[in-house]
Amino acid sequence: MNEQDLNEQLLQSAIEYAKKAGQYIREHELNMGHIEQKKNASDLVTDVDKGSEALIKRIIEQEYEDHWILSEEDTGRSNSYEALLSKGSGYGWIIDPIDGTTNFIHGIPHYAVSIGVVKDWKPIIGVVYNPLTDELFYASLNLGAFRNGSPLRVGNEQTVDDALLATGFQATDWKRGSQLVQEIDRFTGSCRNVRLIGAASLDLCWIAMGRLTGFWHGGLHPWDTAAGVLILSEAGGAVTTRNGTPYQLHHDTLVASNGKVHNELLELLRKE
Repeated sequence: MNEQDLNEQLLQSAIEYAKKAGQYIREHELNMGHIEQKKNASDLVTDVDKGSEALIKRIIEQEYEDHWILSEEDTGRSNSYEALLSKGSGYGWIIDPIDGTTNFIHGIPHYAVSIGVVKDWKPIIGVVYNPLTDELFYASLNLGAFRNGSPLRVGNEQTVDDALLATGFQATDWKRGSQLVQEIDRFTGSCRNVRLIGAASLDLCWIAMGRLTGFWHGGLHPWDTAAGVLILSEAGGAVTTRNGTPYQLHHDTLVASNGKVHNELLELLRKE
């Protein structure tokens, strides 16, 4: 099988797995079982997260037994970047079984199954599926990004003044005087508004379709970004670190935008 055909097969597999996990989540949304704290009370996991992850992993291990897997609930308590690099080269699957668990717990319909496929640590397939809205975002490297079959393109805002931005707290930064509160203050009155919606994978997809203009976040993990950064890049957006270097999955800062406001966004984030 040539690389193009393999990539198409991987895309269709990732879509299938995300939809199966989404069905599982819908069936258990009213009976989520035990809720457990990880780092603190704002970093949670449910039995449904674990069940969704187990379902996806089981199918991958059956159908792609020579591929490695990095998943949030498997590695959520260890250093995710070291875990990623330890997997070695070749093909790998990076999974967040429910991105936006706190939203899920509180019945807020903004969460998703995120599945990224990488080759030598670089994303080649991205799938993000919101099981409640039935929105399926997906992309294959160099072949564009789509939402439920329709091509995605970023919005046309030219300045931060016109931008609707999003961000989010790291679990460890949810405290008084946090860095994020100071950063939001820099944008107050300088952009259209700021949203804290609570699911990074969907925030990236919302930039890809023009609902949002930009997004910044520190402390994200590979499973938060592996699918979304490819979808946004394929829709014409920009994704870098706070220093402006191209974002890679082992980086711990991320700034994403429609590309047109990116430099201005970076400049505002750098201000003291």
